[in-house]
Amino acid sequence: MAPNNTPSAPPIDRNSVVPDDKPVVINNTGNDKEPPAERGHLPSIKQFRVLGVVFYALFLDYFIYGLIVPLTPYSTAGAMGKHLLALLYASYAFGVLAATPLFGYLGERLGYRKPMIAGALLSGAAVLLFWFAPSFALLLLARLFQGAAAAATWTTGLALMAEHYVENRVRMMSYALVGSTAGSIVGPTLGGALYNLAGYNLPFTITALLVLIDLGMRTFLLSAERTNAQVSPDLWSLLLDKSILVPALAVALAAFGWGIVEPLLPFYLERDGASASQIGVLFTIASIAYGLCAPLVAWTAERFPIRWVIVGGVIGMGLSLPLLSQLAGVLPVGFGLCILSVAFAFTLNPTSAELGNAVDRRGLACYGVVYAVYNIAYSVGMIATNTLATTAMAWMSLPQILTSAGAALLVCVPLLLLNEVAST
Repeated sequence: MAPNNTPSAPPIDRNSVVPDDKPVVINNTGNDKEPPAERGHLPSIKQFRVLGVVFYALFLDYFIYGLIVPLTPYSTAGAMGKHLLALLYASYAFGVLAATPLFGYLGERLGYRKPMIAGALLSGAAVLLFWFAPSFALLLLARLFQGAAAAATWTTGLALMAEHYVENRVRMMSYALVGSTAGSIVGPTLGGALYNLAGYNLPFTITALLVLIDLGMRTFLLSAERTNAQVSPDLWSLLLDKSILVPALAVALAAFGWGIVEPLLPFYLERDGASASQIGVLFTIASIAYGLCAPLVAWTAERFPIRWVIVGGVIGMGLSLPLLSQLAGVLPVGFGLCILSVAFAFTLNPTSAELGNAVDRRGLACYGVVYAVYNIAYSVGMIATNTLATTAMAWMSLPQILTSAGAALLVCVPLLLLNEVAST
């Protein structure tokens, strides 16, 4: 573990019961400012407001992402070739990577509510630009805004979850991440249906209304009070800590393992005669499997050390990829895809919580910083996926690519055991 140059503080007592929506405020002396009289009370509906806001924010982020993909060819900017479309999609990742450190910094300086509001405003600007942009340059700007909005939502949204839900963090993180899964299912389906019903304007009209609801929820349901005020930590020491780097590696591996099948598997299935609708149904069912297993992931993480749950998830993904490559037919491939999706959940969901736990163990509350690392790690995993997919397809078959990707995940498993702190 890297040297700790931050003021020492006792770790949070995880045997005590803390109401979920009452964030534990930790200062440089390690004093818990939660009123003792409120401990042990059963959670009320109000105590789930942060979960509701973040769930809807992640839902809308993936909803817009999925909605834009099928509608881009019909944009008022006119027809675009494959190279321009590739540049348009790549600009999203650039927007995420460029904006993530900024929102991680602002979250620690201003609190998490203002960056969340900024994310909703950026999302609204992106929707308007996609709706009315008369040129490719403005579409490119819209895509950059969309990436920046995602950076704000995921960095500060997950930081809010880690801050407000300490005792059952894995479970609540899992529920929040189901929002993104739901958005990925509803977005493309509803976008195409609305376009077929009434043309290009209707999907964006409804999406704009959804963004206004999102902005209102972030503005009025999130507290304006800063709950993580503390002395500034030694961020360099924090980011070099194995308890941060190891979960970040797991995030990148999860993104890599799942991301490799999204661009390649549809071509493999189409070659074997599957229709576009059948392929869409397979990925929808896999996404549903991810969402439905969230309680199981939380139950497992509450009974076993989190790092071993994460390791099990990575091993599951590493074994699922070569298995998937050997399956033939829509139903067997769909079954293999569901197995991979469940293993993905066992990797990503507890990892999301473990980053917050790592901050707690150091007596800090700088969740925005570590979830900026989360966002960057996921983006790096996706970039690695795109690089492998585009370069390897020229000289490797799909089974060889998936087998190689699975082997790469398994090779990285020992690195996940470098952290000597057992997580509970």
